[in-house]
Amino acid sequence: MQIELSPLDLQRFGVITAKAALSEAGQTGAALDWCARHQVALLIARCPGSDLAQVQALEQAGAYLTDTLVYYRKQKLAEHAVALPAGYRARPATPDDAEAVELLAGQTFQGYFGHYHADPRLNPADADLVYSSWAGHSCRNRAVADAVLLIEHGEQIVAFATLKRRGEDTPEAELEGVLFGVHPLHQGQRLYHALMQLAQNWAIAAGLDQMLVSTQLTNLSVQKVWCRQGFEPCGSSYTFHHWF
Repeated sequence: MQIELSPLDLQRFGVITAKAALSEAGQTGAALDWCARHQVALLIARCPGSDLAQVQALEQAGAYLTDTLVYYRKQKLAEHAVALPAGYRARPATPDDAEAVELLAGQTFQGYFGHYHADPRLNPADADLVYSSWAGHSCRNRAVADAVLLIEHGEQIVAFATLKRRGEDTPEAELEGVLFGVHPLHQGQRLYHALMQLAQNWAIAAGLDQMLVSTQLTNLSVQKVWCRQGFEPCGSSYTFHHWF
C-alpha cells in the first residue's frame, strides 16, 4: 500500500486529504486506520479494477466510486517523424512557461468530469483548478514532471503534455504521459496525435523503451489515438472517495 497526505488537495479544498494506492488485496482497513491516525478528512483511494473484493470492502466502509480509469502501454517505442500543421512548432517548456500552461490547462479541462468533479462535496470550480495547478507545477518542479512538451501557434501556447519517468533504474522503467491538453480553438488539427509522438520521441532520447498512458473509461477519442499508434490495453483501476 502506498499512502500519503496531499498538500495540493489541502490547499485547494481546505480539508486534510490522503491519497492511497491499494495495490494488494485486503488493504482497505489499513488505509482507514492510517487516515484515522493522521486526522484525514478525505481519502482518495485507487485500486485495481480486477480487485472486486477490495471494491466491495471500500463500499462497505462507506466509500463511493468517483472514477474508472483504463491504462494503455506501448513497448519497444520507435522514433516518429512528427509533422505539425503549417504555423505550429514544438518545444520543451521552461519554468517561465508555467503561468501560460496553467492558463491553457484551465481552458482545456473546463467541463472535464474527473473524480474530483464526481464528488458532490467538492466545489466544481475548485476541482477545475486542481488540473490547472498541476500543469503549472509540472513546469516549475521536476518532482512533479520530468518534462513538459509544448506546441505553439504564433506566440501562443496551444497544446501541452506533461511527462513523468516511472520505475527508475528497474527493468520496468517507462515514461508516463500524465496530462495532455489542446486549446479548444485548435482542436481538429491532430495536435494530440502529435503530442503523443513527441512524447515517445522524448522517451527514446531519455533511454526509455516503453510508455504508459491512462484516461477515463468513457474517453474513447484518445483511446482511438493510442490504438492507432500501437498502444494496447494493460489494466484498469477504480477511484473511490471516503469522507471521515
